[in-house]
Amino acid sequence: MNDTLDPDRPAPHRNRARIALAAGAVVLLVAGAAAGGYRVGKAEAGGAPGKPSQCADSERALVDLEEEKAATTDEEEVATIVRMQANVIVQNGDCFPADARAGAQLALDRQDEEAAAKALCYASDRPSWEC
Repeated sequence: MNDTLDPDRPAPHRNRARIALAAGAVVLLVAGAAAGGYRVGKAEAGGAPGKPSQCADSERALVDLEEEKAATTDEEEVATIVRMQANVIVQNGDCFPADARAGAQLALDRQDEEAAAKALCYASDRPSWEC
């Protein structure tokens, strides 16, 4: 079972990890785009009467983050901005509909799971290039 390593052929478990990370990134980007687009539309249309004043601040923060995200090409920074957008939605639950809160929480949970899995991999006896 001493197969020689072929650098042109990645190990099967490495492919699974890449697929899982890519899928997680796609989920985060879709959730961020949906929440950001929804908030941009709401902010441009004007806030609903009867909403707490903090909602206007939250909506404006999402619009600002969406503009910042559109201006960057760095994938890590985009992921950070999406996480910030999700946190704004989750932490200001009175300002957002239930589906937006659920999507934001799902995105945060998935990102946390991926980070925990990566930390476990690095803490194991496996070589770092397999994580």
